[in-house]
Amino acid sequence: MQVLTFRGHCLFSAFVVLILILVALAPARLEAQAVTGSLLGLVTDSSGGAVPGAKVTITEVNTGLSRSMQTNESGNYIFPALEPGTYRVTVERTGFRTAIKEGVVLLVNTTVRADLTLQPGLVSEAITVAAEVPILQTDRADIGRKIEAVQMVNLPLGYGRNFQALLNLVPGATRTFQPHSEFFNSQGSLTSQVNGVSRLGNNVQLEGVDNNHRTGLLTVLIPPIEALETVDVSTSNYEAELGRAGGAVMNIRLKSGTNELHGALYWFHSDSALGARETFQPKKPVTTVNNYGFNVGGPIRRNRTFFFGDFLQIKDRRGDGYIISVPIAPFRNGDFSSYASRAVVYDPATGNRDTGAGRQPFPNNIIPDARISPISKKILAMAPLPNLGSDIVNNYSGSTTRKKDSNLFDVKIDHQQTDNDRFSVRYSFQRPVVTDPGRFGIAGGGGKGFAATGVNRTQSAAINYTHLFSSTFIVEARAGVSRYSNIAENLDAGTNAAEAIGIKGVNLDRWTSGITSMNVSGYANPLVGYSASLPWNRAETNFNWVSNWTKLLHNHTIKFGADIRRLRDELLQTQDAGGPRGEYQFGNNQTSIPGATVLSQVNGLASFLVDVPSRFRRDLAVLFPSYRATMVFTYVQDKWQVTPKLTVDLGLRHDFYPPATPRLRGGFSNYDFNNNTLVVAGIGNNPMNLGRKTYYRNFAPRFGLAYRLDNRTVVRSGFGISWIPFPDNKYAWDSYPVKQSNDYQALGSYGQAQSAPGVYGAMAVGFPPPQTAVIPSNGIIVADTPYLLTQNISSAIPLDYHEGYIESWNVALQRQLPKNFSIEAAYVGNHTVRAPVAYNVNAAITFNSGAAGRPLYQKFRKNADVNLRYAGYSNNYNSLQMKLDRRFSGGFLMTTAYTYGKALGYTSEDGGLWNYIQTRRNYARLDFDRAHTFTQSYLYELPFGKGKRWARSGAGRWVLGDWQLSAVLSLMTGRPVTFGTTVSANTPGSSITPDQTGPITVLHGIAGPGGSALWFDTAPFKQPLDADGKTPHFGNLGRNNFDGPGLGNLDVSLFRKFQIGEKIKGELRFESLNFTNTPAFANPNTTLGSVDFGKVTGTLAGLISNQGVGGTGPRSIQLGVKLSF
Repeated sequence: MQVLTFRGHCLFSAFVVLILILVALAPARLEAQAVTGSLLGLVTDSSGGAVPGAKVTITEVNTGLSRSMQTNESGNYIFPALEPGTYRVTVERTGFRTAIKEGVVLLVNTTVRADLTLQPGLVSEAITVAAEVPILQTDRADIGRKIEAVQMVNLPLGYGRNFQALLNLVPGATRTFQPHSEFFNSQGSLTSQVNGVSRLGNNVQLEGVDNNHRTGLLTVLIPPIEALETVDVSTSNYEAELGRAGGAVMNIRLKSGTNELHGALYWFHSDSALGARETFQPKKPVTTVNNYGFNVGGPIRRNRTFFFGDFLQIKDRRGDGYIISVPIAPFRNGDFSSYASRAVVYDPATGNRDTGAGRQPFPNNIIPDARISPISKKILAMAPLPNLGSDIVNNYSGSTTRKKDSNLFDVKIDHQQTDNDRFSVRYSFQRPVVTDPGRFGIAGGGGKGFAATGVNRTQSAAINYTHLFSSTFIVEARAGVSRYSNIAENLDAGTNAAEAIGIKGVNLDRWTSGITSMNVSGYANPLVGYSASLPWNRAETNFNWVSNWTKLLHNHTIKFGADIRRLRDELLQTQDAGGPRGEYQFGNNQTSIPGATVLSQVNGLASFLVDVPSRFRRDLAVLFPSYRATMVFTYVQDKWQVTPKLTVDLGLRHDFYPPATPRLRGGFSNYDFNNNTLVVAGIGNNPMNLGRKTYYRNFAPRFGLAYRLDNRTVVRSGFGISWIPFPDNKYAWDSYPVKQSNDYQALGSYGQAQSAPGVYGAMAVGFPPPQTAVIPSNGIIVADTPYLLTQNISSAIPLDYHEGYIESWNVALQRQLPKNFSIEAAYVGNHTVRAPVAYNVNAAITFNSGAAGRPLYQKFRKNADVNLRYAGYSNNYNSLQMKLDRRFSGGFLMTTAYTYGKALGYTSEDGGLWNYIQTRRNYARLDFDRAHTFTQSYLYELPFGKGKRWARSGAGRWVLGDWQLSAVLSLMTGRPVTFGTTVSANTPGSSITPDQTGPITVLHGIAGPGGSALWFDTAPFKQPLDADGKTPHFGNLGRNNFDGPGLGNLDVSLFRKFQIGEKIKGELRFESLNFTNTPAFANPNTTLGSVDFGKVTGTLAGLISNQGVGGTGPRSIQLGVKLSF
């Protein structure tokens, strides 16, 4: 683990040095349209005729940098690959007065039109006009949203002030959420499904460089919102240059220095004492979050060299209250006499040791002290006694506080070497450290295995270069690298905690250090110990090289280029079969007899006291797994200005995804279910890529047009294909290298675990030496080989797997309205071909056939699922998407995103099918689909104070002046849910539903835990049984055919800006998420036969670690102060 970390950091440092050498040698900078913008226009005379040969000069007013060109024979001009900023456009032509247009604002990935009219006169005479805020998208066909800087810094974004929360403002996007645990995703990456496409279809770029963590589908680096200049989101029919996505392409760009020194200093504070209590929770956990940061930018050399830097520190403290079950004092001493009438404790040392027959009860239901294991006593001493009365369940209440300390900074240099050469270099760093204390201290346990310290170290570096051969021929190039290192260890890592209490053979090295987990039936598990997922050592490095070439030819802008990406992924995590420290399991039957009544809190603990486990196991790696993958993208596109009103985009893209390979021989394995063998990559005659076929014809045409019906109306349309890469995380998990699994179980359900025939295991005996998995010289392992991890033979990659693709289309009509409003209505749809589905090839093929119906059971007696990753199925999405927006002017901004859509498919994300016999029944709404979604944001400067309508002076100005109000309102219908039943289908792999006998009436009742109110009437449902009352059938309901509760949320921000001296501004902020404290209720229980059938018993978790669904959480309050200059 230390070798990997050291080597990885050395490689990263070497790459940074290489970038610095390139900076020293290269004269300038490049960035593609994806991270820059284009400014174009038409120059006419007073009669409306085109003016060819006019000199057009654009100047960025904050940096003084300029470019010039002449209009072509049609009077058109275009400046591609421009830095975002505010421009002055100057047009000169003999016989005409000079025309100047001031204040032309250009954002990332936008095309802005600035038409000018020349009046007869002398060139020395100038006519200056102010540019209007661009409202219409007149010259490109993609769908999305451009986020203005004023929105980013002023809208309420919550604790982390994460720019990804702005995805909520985009039509077609689901509500953002934070996937994975706080350890795995300590940077706080958010995600969303866009236009019915899974998270795999999203692509985030930081200044044009890959910013994706492919294995976890996360964003690697999260810059502070105050450090960003623009955020651009494209969601449908991007130009051919953009790819590796079918959902959203999100481009973020840091601020740059200008000729004036500027910056900000800020602090945001959130405290649970100011907020509300979570619905259904007895009290609020103590939570405090502090964000401290600053940024500064300015000139190193005016009009030539500029710098920008930022720093952010986050101190996050989150309480975790819990109620669990712990053993009462008499039980710890072996005294179960008070429960003798409910459960008898039998002596496993009597009778048959494997079947339990003939066992005798302990006298008076008391285990003699001499029979209690000293190891058990030491372990129980680590667990606290009850503090909630004398009951044996839910008798202990406690709380812990998780800590996260994060430091992040960015440094950026922009330099104009010559008039034709420009470059920038950037380095970014982020290091969150998460510590979650054990509920029982360093012993972990208490039902929470994730008691650990996790360190996430992320670095990203890039160089961008642009060279102008002429005003009509431009080359762009960039190189970047990001490295994501994530290491998490159990709190007692480095100790021989298991050996110290008497369990031998566990602590072999640091990887296996710490205490063994104890799972005791009836109690919060692990009773002591840690999650099998700990420790882990993950490192992912992404290299990115891009080159783009642009040629202006008459009214054509021809662009072509290449994008090469190289992924290196290392992951050491032996989380199966108990993990590296192992686990002991203690069940009820080991201190009972067949047919007897058991009570988990009695019999399970009794088995633990007398040290008779039903199972013990651990999982160790054969080698450090890692893999490599390369992606090569090429494209050519032509933006053709057919007429002054019509623009046509034509493009062709090619995506090349060679199959991934492991770094070392033996690094991959693939289950061959036809022969029941495991094929190991690179061993014998097995190829390193497992023999997966390579496809070379992944072409992706793109087409778009934009036509101005008049100066206030634009119609746009587009079609494009995007290819879906193979989900990289499946290489890291399901095609893991061969692992050695030492799993020891009892011969029967009442017996004691055995490590070998007649050799019984116990804590006092300890773990035997690891049994190493041996890989034969031909690289083919028979699946029934002892000590082969079961997971290796539960997943298979088809060797003829061909990437799927998404066909996307849109038609949009946009109209400019008075008062800087615009309205847009768009039909947006897509069709996914070969959407990845984990297909269970060992699902029963006959209904009610049990294990005998499994194909591989018939051939190999294999009674486990085998997921083929992946089979290809189709998805469809159709939607009406509307926007009603007002660009910021006169102190008011508004954006509106409404979507009425339906996402259909066979499974959500890349999961498995629901029914393998009646396959068509799987085709239904996707799990994340919401029929209606409405999100509106506001920013309003209240009309009081200097220069405003009212209270311009005096006391009114001081009290009411300079206040601003912003808000984000979200309303959406519910997510679909599938009805289930407690009746067994006896059809492995497939699910059944109840029979619906009448219409479903929604009652809107909220039960909460233990309540009785119903969300829907449960009367029109019956169990899916034939007339005999015993034989099951499939039921008559489909998948995802009922909607749960909708969601409504209002986030509000109130802040006041004030002047401090001539150049410093102050700001006081009050923000509230879920201002109305409206609960976001979870879906009701839909399992017929469950005691909670028809009831809503919980809420969707809030944004932090909600594991997949964007809820709201209770009302929270955030205060802030900011100084800017």
